[in-house]
Amino acid sequence: MVKRKTLFAREDLANKLIEMAKQRGYTLYSIVNEIFELAIQAEEAGVNLRKLFEESWIPKKAKKDGFILGPEVLWYDMADIAYKNAREETLKKWFEAGIWLAKRYMTIEPEDAFEAFKKSLKAYTWNIPEVIIEENEKTVYIRIVSPRIPESYTILYLAFLEGALETFGYKVSNKDVSAGSIRIKALRNDLNVEE
Repeated sequence: MVKRKTLFAREDLANKLIEMAKQRGYTLYSIVNEIFELAIQAEEAGVNLRKLFEESWIPKKAKKDGFILGPEVLWYDMADIAYKNAREETLKKWFEAGIWLAKRYMTIEPEDAFEAFKKSLKAYTWNIPEVIIEENEKTVYIRIVSPRIPESYTILYLAFLEGALETFGYKVSNKDVSAGSIRIKALRNDLNVEE
C-alpha cells in the first residue's frame, strides 16, 4: 500500500488545481501525483520545466507566422541556389517576406508589434548562437553572428530584416554583412539626423 503525505500549498493555487482536476475528470490526488511524476522525470532528465514551458510557444507561434521546419543544410543550399540563379528576384522575395511578417505583427499585436517581432526573431533563430537586438527611442541595432551561415543566406536574411524594419518605420543607415555576420543600424523614419 502506498502511503500518503500531507502537503501545503497557497489557497489560490490549490483552488485552480481542484478546478483543473474537475475539468479533466481527475481527482485532486491523481493530478497532484501526475504533476509530481512529471517534475521528477524532468529533473532526472536535466530538463528545466520553467524554461521548457516558457519556450513551448515557439513552434506554435512559428506555425501561425507561416514558418516551416526543415533541415538547416537543405534550407541554406536551396537559398544559395535561388540566390545564384535569380539574385534580384530572390532578394525581392526575402524583402517582401520581412514586410509581410512585420505587417502581420502590426495587425495582431498593434500595441507591441515590434517587441513581439524581436521576441519571435530571437526564438526562431535558435540555430544561431548570437542574435542581439537593441533599441532606444530612435535607433535599432541588430547583430547576428553564426559561422555556419553561408554568405548567400546572410545576404538574403539581411533583405528580410530590411523589409521588416522598413515596415516598422525604420530606415537602415548602416549595414555590414559578410558570411555568417549581419550588423545593422536603423533610424526611425521621422528622424533626419543620425546620433
